[in-house]
Amino acid sequence: MKKIKSAIIANLVFFIPAIILSTFVWKDYSGYMTNIDDHLPSMSGIFMIDEGKRVVGVSDENDGGYTTAYLFDATNGILLKEVKLRTNIHGELGAVSYQQNGVILPTYDDSLGLQLNYFTRSGEMEELAQGKLRIPAFLSSGTYEWRGRLIISGETAESVPYIAQVKAGQLETKLLDSPSLLPARPVHVMEVHGSFENDKAVPMFEIDLKDDRTALASGIFDKANLPSVVIKNEEEGSFAAQDRAAAEFAKQFGINNSKLIREDSNYPGTAKFYDANENQWGAEVPTPQPVYQARVFLLNDQEVMIAGSTTEDEMNGTLLGYLYNEKTGKFSDVTSLLEQLTYEDLTNEDTSFFKEPESNILYLAERESPASGAFDLEARELRFLKGEHVEGWLVGSGEDVKSLQSFWSYVKEGGPLILNWVIWLLIPILSILALVLLPMISMRSNARKISQGQQLPGTISRMEETGTYINELPLVRFTVRFEDEGQMKEVTIKKVISYLNDIKIGDSVLISYNRKKHKAVFVTGDNVQEQPSPDLIKDAELSRIEALGAVNRGHALQLHFKAEGRDYAVPVVQPPGFEYRVGERANLVQIQGITRIHSYGKINAGFAESEQITLEGEVIATEEYPVTIGNRQLMILEVMVSEGNVSFRKVNSLFVPKGLPVKAGVVIPVTMRKDDFKKEFALQKGKQGAAKVVSVQFFGTLGERPLAEITVERAGIAYRINQTIEPVYGVEPGDELWIAYDEVTRDAIIINYESK
Repeated sequence: MKKIKSAIIANLVFFIPAIILSTFVWKDYSGYMTNIDDHLPSMSGIFMIDEGKRVVGVSDENDGGYTTAYLFDATNGILLKEVKLRTNIHGELGAVSYQQNGVILPTYDDSLGLQLNYFTRSGEMEELAQGKLRIPAFLSSGTYEWRGRLIISGETAESVPYIAQVKAGQLETKLLDSPSLLPARPVHVMEVHGSFENDKAVPMFEIDLKDDRTALASGIFDKANLPSVVIKNEEEGSFAAQDRAAAEFAKQFGINNSKLIREDSNYPGTAKFYDANENQWGAEVPTPQPVYQARVFLLNDQEVMIAGSTTEDEMNGTLLGYLYNEKTGKFSDVTSLLEQLTYEDLTNEDTSFFKEPESNILYLAERESPASGAFDLEARELRFLKGEHVEGWLVGSGEDVKSLQSFWSYVKEGGPLILNWVIWLLIPILSILALVLLPMISMRSNARKISQGQQLPGTISRMEETGTYINELPLVRFTVRFEDEGQMKEVTIKKVISYLNDIKIGDSVLISYNRKKHKAVFVTGDNVQEQPSPDLIKDAELSRIEALGAVNRGHALQLHFKAEGRDYAVPVVQPPGFEYRVGERANLVQIQGITRIHSYGKINAGFAESEQITLEGEVIATEEYPVTIGNRQLMILEVMVSEGNVSFRKVNSLFVPKGLPVKAGVVIPVTMRKDDFKKEFALQKGKQGAAKVVSVQFFGTLGERPLAEITVERAGIAYRINQTIEPVYGVEPGDELWIAYDEVTRDAIIINYESK
């Protein structure tokens, strides 16, 4: 009983600092409410639709391959809907297109390719691409907006170039390998520089053909949903061919190639008519008032917007602008919309304007701030919103005034003050629960989290104390970097550690990662699960080879294999004397989304899983090469391989996920054939010396290492080497190698390479 009373009195003492801390918390909470705008979720872009009645806001946060889009009622700020958009870490792409009073926001997903997220005027969201479109990169390359159309170029998963167009909310895709369209197979498609920025009457693509000819295709489609095509003459220069194609395309699509509207770069920078047939400037566009330092925005097939300054020096003027109908010659004043911008905003490539034919609404989308506007040309009414206004709509009811709801939001923000306050409030309770309940709850919770996740190896990239102590031991915040499904990720894990634990940055750890929640826990002891064995993909055909530059005497390649209707990409280094050939077969292995070669070429049938053993290898040195393929950087690892008391050194190249901290001391698994291990171990204990390569014959690869039969000569005696070689260094007749050899069996292995 005395112990209980003593415990109660001791616990009451803890409330004294809790009361003091509470006064500081209330003062800090009051300051939080004064600056509530600093705590709102942020938007990467906002876009008015449905004549300005609705607003689409896109969050700048990426959560496990998704970002969030919010649909609001623009008249009252009510949140109507939340939509998850698939995207990689780079978020939405640059090209945006307004169609049918809705907006199309492209994003890129690493597994599904281009995502065309079409928000209709009714507020529904439809994804148009359905995983069928690939573009060259994660940036805006491959997607373009031109006069109300969204235009896309790229290659299918089968490496067939295509051009696609979204017009009036409908996607049309044209594969360019049709014999009726081009005289030879297309191998590459790229934009004609400047043609999407009003340098040509019609946007154009240049297409390289297999027979070394060049074709020019229009970026827009005719009534039959086909691009127009012109073949470059053999004696014709590239610019001359582009001008000829532009004139033909303009005629086909009903555009006056002799009366284009362009910005004259000469001072004072007015908008003028341009005769592209004669390459001559014409008169200034007769705007109701002069527009200087002008910019021309192509809106649709009939209208352009001319915007700029009221004075020849834009620093001394204000913005004004006019909508010009090229068919009727009529002007409409849009200065009311432009008054929301600065001249720097007007010249920023992230500022865009959109208007559909026969519509009275001119839309503005400013991506940098962000901001959005909808100007009714007939009623002369403007709706304009900035990002912080839309962000404020996401504040829940009661969160913008002092209330329990807003106080809870403040508490969830955390920080040292809140942590200390909560700790001092909970100490009397936790001091009792910690003795009985917490260990049991912690064990069950940790076991549940481990069972819900995928066990993966990782590396500690950062660690710091949180300032919290439990049972006089520090709670440490660890940042662990790891690879999951082909992507590098980071996750934060908090764990109480003893001062006796020798844990440091760079240590390898095992975690259980919950992809859905993007959370992880450390895995130790009995919780370690047997890792899944790699999936074997048998009899894959090498369908395409991409050459990506020289590496020492070899070349970096990206191999594309086909198996069961799927395409698998594997980065390799091809050494001199060895050649990967299209049409040959390989067995592949795939684990956690990463594909590697299991065996390639003539040795496929003989390279069985039962012949392999997995050993423990410690990295003793690393060397980085400036070669990156698919976010994986080429590295040379010197590894000390161990099995029991047996150990020897091996050199192995590997394409490592970029940013993964691989350094000396890291332990990695090394797979070898059992016979190779026995031979190498036996020969490593024998004699060593220099030998000259007489002949080299390759039989395929084990993994990404070519298997070679090499004859070398030392002191007039020939030795046989039958092993895989390091492709970064390569082996050619005439090379001098440092070998370990057996004078009786005449067998040898390579210890070091001449090219190293």
